[in-house]
Amino acid sequence: MSVFEIADAVRPGEHACSRLAHAEDRERLAIGYVQQALARGHKVLYLADREDLAAFTGRLAELDEEMASALESGQFCVRQAVDVYAPDGIFDWQRMLDTVTSEHTSALAEGYAALSMTGEMSALSRIPGGEDVTTYEQALTNDAENDTLMFLCQYDHGRLATGALREIADVHDVDIPPELAAIGRDGYLAAARVGHGTTATLRLCGELDFGCADTLAGVLGAHYHGRLRLDLEDLDFIDVAGMRALRGRTAQPLTIVGASACVQRLIELLAWDTDPEIEILAAAA
Repeated sequence: MSVFEIADAVRPGEHACSRLAHAEDRERLAIGYVQQALARGHKVLYLADREDLAAFTGRLAELDEEMASALESGQFCVRQAVDVYAPDGIFDWQRMLDTVTSEHTSALAEGYAALSMTGEMSALSRIPGGEDVTTYEQALTNDAENDTLMFLCQYDHGRLATGALREIADVHDVDIPPELAAIGRDGYLAAARVGHGTTATLRLCGELDFGCADTLAGVLGAHYHGRLRLDLEDLDFIDVAGMRALRGRTAQPLTIVGASACVQRLIELLAWDTDPEIEILAAAA
């Protein structure tokens, strides 16, 4: 039986990165990514930078019976990251792209709906050629424009210089930066930043209720100022406390670019569609 289920803010066809400072947060998000990918019928490949790979795999199996079953069937594979990134001791980004292509082709041939990959990128810091990681990531972004392929790259925020962090974030479609780490620790909710510049959007997925509303309001108040763009299309549940949290503690002006049915109901109930400070847009096709 599953001990817990975690929301995931990455959609098929996207190339995402988490840049969180704490290993527990990165792992929590990666587990949610795996759970949701398995539920979609994807083949999942996890490249783990762990000294004891067997212990890590065993712990994943204990957390969730679906992950345990998928590990046994081969739908979910956990491999040592350094062995995949650098089979001869050197990271060759073009060879790694060929590996991704091969894994993708095999997954589809085996009848899976897609291939989902996640990798702990810390291994590259110890491998010659690892400095080419941004070139590799940019190529992945080009390849991920296909709803049968998706990626979550896990970076340790504390190990990268500010310039490198910005460069890494810029080559991903979806970014989970350190300021979003608290979201999801106290409830079934996930958050990610989608896009760049003035059109960057905060995507929320899962359930936004009283239990995590204060945490979200605190994050918005500390890190998101001015008009906020929100994608709420993947919220499965929201209550009034959650809706109020979306405006932070200062009645923050909002642009909502997508709303699930439950969000739409509360928008109408609370008359947000008549509020001049709230812009409601249809979700992109």
